[in-house]
Amino acid sequence: MKTAKLITMGCKVNQYDTQSMSETLERNGYVIVDDTRPADLYLINTCTVTNTADQKARQVVRKAIRQNPNADILVTGCYAESDRKAIEEIPGVTLVFGNREKADIQNYINKLQTKTHLQIQPVQHDAIREHARFSSGVSSSGKRTRALIKVQDGCSAFCTYCIIPYVRGRMTSRPLSDIVSEAQRIADSGIKEIVITGVHLGAYGQDTGRDKDIADILERIHDIEGIERIRFSSIEPMYFPEILTERMSSLPKCMSHFHIPIQSGSDKVLQDMRRRYSTSQYAGLVDNLRNRFTDDVGITTDIMVGFPGETDTEFKDSLKFVEKVGFSQLHVFRYSPRKGTPAATYPDQVSSHISSSRSREMISLGEKLSASFRKRMLGKCKNVLVEGSREGKENLLAGFTDNYIRVLIDVPDTAINQILPVKLSTSDNDFVYGECV
Repeated sequence: MKTAKLITMGCKVNQYDTQSMSETLERNGYVIVDDTRPADLYLINTCTVTNTADQKARQVVRKAIRQNPNADILVTGCYAESDRKAIEEIPGVTLVFGNREKADIQNYINKLQTKTHLQIQPVQHDAIREHARFSSGVSSSGKRTRALIKVQDGCSAFCTYCIIPYVRGRMTSRPLSDIVSEAQRIADSGIKEIVITGVHLGAYGQDTGRDKDIADILERIHDIEGIERIRFSSIEPMYFPEILTERMSSLPKCMSHFHIPIQSGSDKVLQDMRRRYSTSQYAGLVDNLRNRFTDDVGITTDIMVGFPGETDTEFKDSLKFVEKVGFSQLHVFRYSPRKGTPAATYPDQVSSHISSSRSREMISLGEKLSASFRKRMLGKCKNVLVEGSREGKENLLAGFTDNYIRVLIDVPDTAINQILPVKLSTSDNDFVYGECV
């Protein structure tokens, strides 16, 4: 029996890619393990969004090699695309391949199994012109209660701080028929919730003449029997038109939670980032969502601190804007210079001790806003999709509300993958205790 261990770093697009490659491994006789025992093959899907992500990727690769020096070590993902040489120089690595070569995983497995020499040669890509590639998709999501579907890959926005356009290729939309077929397979496997993911979801269809857009995907999946919940993983504000909000609000299966990266609450910083929207436009989008859905809608975001040239005043503007919007959760990260991006050469790079201080202050505000949002939900009845993990000293099952509040409830295992009405009773840390109604 051959075993394989899968390690995914970074975004939900990577998570989806790992699931797709996992199914290919299983079809070739590998048993996927997630315990501490050494495996025969390690597949490490990396991220490169920050210097910290790069460092962590190298640490994970070395740890896998220590666990089993005789294992096949396959490394892919965005860091493998951006700095292949750094990974190839780690003794014990078997193969490094980029994002576009993930669709070739069957070919690599064939070579491993027949002991054919693996050529570890970089594939040259034109990041500006070359489209992303898609695998055949996934058939289910294992034992999970929700499944990811990647509908779009690549980015042509070229924000000044971001390496992603150089490692993912240009914006590329997946055929709608493939997406619907995959959603049907997932529904047939018993999964109730689908999370639509991509690098720039709102840009779906731009590369095909806009004959179809992201709302068309929602409407087609909404018609599939068995799928009861639909979410976006993340959608950029510049690709979130009012018509999309209008069409979504007419689809009951679309959940009232949206992750919309803001990156900065300062118009000057947004302009320097080349983000193509203003804080007033972002605020208008949030107001539109709250009007179309309810005030209970969960709005989560990514926000960066320490962008080159960010002044104390501009950071304070970010704090004020974040508090004004009233996000339900923040993902805060410090600016990290990425080689080859314009911002890496900007003057007035912010020192690490200043960006660290700003990060702590923004995180503190985010915790305050999250606690306030959860407190405002107490006493309300929300539908919760019960998941399979038991947590806390009470050994309760966990699940999420429509607006993405994590809830712990005392129910038997037979409730797993069921949607139950739950009254939210007490808030504690990053979750809420609930009682079945």
